[in-house]
Formats: sequence, C-alpha cells, structure tokens
Amino acid sequence: MSSKELAKATNLSERTVRYALKVLKDSGIIREIYLLEDARKRLYMVNPGFKLEQGQNGIKISAL
Repeated sequence: MSSKELAKATNLSERTVRYALKVLKDSGIIREIYLLEDARKRLYMVNPGFKLEQGQNGIKISAL
C-alpha cells in the first residue's frame, strides 16, 4: 500500500501516516519499495517474520 492509501483507509493525516511508516521502517517491521515506473512513488510491505492485524483497538504488530 502507498502512504496515501493508508491515510485514506485509516482516516489519518498523510503526515501522521508518513511518520508512523518511518518508525516502522526504522524498526525493521516494514520495507519501502520504490516503483521503477515512477521513483517518486513508494509502496510499503510488512517484512517476513512480522504480522500486522487490524483490530477494534487499532493495529497489532506481532512476530511470527
């Protein structure tokens, strides 16, 4: 998902989503992928060994 898609899906501001993505990336939980057709756009994926789950109280991160 892109940061814009995440912001829309979570009803959070894009700035808040970008900050959270930076924290998750720096922690090694997610990875950032640059698109070859447009290097300005990035997608984010959960790294192997981690699982993200959407719950009623927010997103839960767990190690596999």
